[in-house]
Amino acid sequence: MLAVEVQNISHKINNKNILNNINFNLKKDSISCILGPSGSGKTTLLKLIAGLEKVQSGKIIINGEEVSSASKHLPTEKRKIGFLFQDYALFPHLTVKQNLEYPINYKNSVYKIEDIIDLIKLPNSLNKFPHELSGGEQQRVALARSIISQPDLLLLDEPFSSLDLNLREEVRDDTLHLLQKSNISVIIVTHDPFEAMFISNQINIMDTTGYIIQSGSPADLYKNPKNSYVTEFFGETNRFHGVVNNSCVETPVGKIKAPNELENKNVEVHVRPQGIKLKQQPTPVNGIKGTVMASKLMGSFSFIHLSVLNDNNEIVHVHSHMPPEFNPQQSSAVEIEIDQSQTFIFKN
Repeated sequence: MLAVEVQNISHKINNKNILNNINFNLKKDSISCILGPSGSGKTTLLKLIAGLEKVQSGKIIINGEEVSSASKHLPTEKRKIGFLFQDYALFPHLTVKQNLEYPINYKNSVYKIEDIIDLIKLPNSLNKFPHELSGGEQQRVALARSIISQPDLLLLDEPFSSLDLNLREEVRDDTLHLLQKSNISVIIVTHDPFEAMFISNQINIMDTTGYIIQSGSPADLYKNPKNSYVTEFFGETNRFHGVVNNSCVETPVGKIKAPNELENKNVEVHVRPQGIKLKQQPTPVNGIKGTVMASKLMGSFSFIHLSVLNDNNEIVHVHSHMPPEFNPQQSSAVEIEIDQSQTFIFKN
């Protein structure tokens, strides 16, 4: 069963197109992410689903009921929707317990206040006020309050963006566990691809023109991006240009196989840094050679900055991610191999 169906939604603000023919579905009890840069219309889409904005074109269906169209608008309070926005919106004059008791139907919830306070790892905080909590603790209380009302749909708008990195990872992990235990259908808006991959079952990638460019599971989008935009959304790539000849493209890092349908076409080649495999070699190097410009340990991997030569003997800079124990000296020679599974080729 589908929790949400968004059909052909287009929206303008001040005569400017914000959303263009948006279509996506959310399966019941699953988590879907709207991923895109600032200005792509993510929050506007969330407001339309919530009923905070009226639909101009298209329709929105929640649990089989049409709630929004050009001729219909079900008020927000009748949609059984929970919210969690960036500022958490806790009542500063109420204690944690009073904030959790605020939802109108909390008395009928399957959760007891004491149970959910343990679930969010704040067992001794019931009588504290929001200003006595850290940012991460406030976020967890706000999340618990939105869940305790047992909404049919929970909407999260950049809920972790104001947290520092270490706290963000901890709270994000706690949030995922809480959502999985709660069996609630969730739509989360974020600009962070790692966050989207970590927390959601499906990702919908938007661009700044208000279109959904590609939808699918995190694995689908990472392994099978449909264009350069989607490829680069999941991290930097080494980008090259060339012409497909005999099902291959010549690049400064070696030959890369290309689909048959791109034969004789001008193409753009993307190779993720982890697809640039290096071996330390004495000079001269057999095969494709790179010269190490810098090697930096980044914790879980080594970031290797290389220079290679193209067909015109011009220097091209390449980035490689290698295991942390691989730390070649500056100016040393390395042999380059390409992991084909980390390469993507698109027609120019």
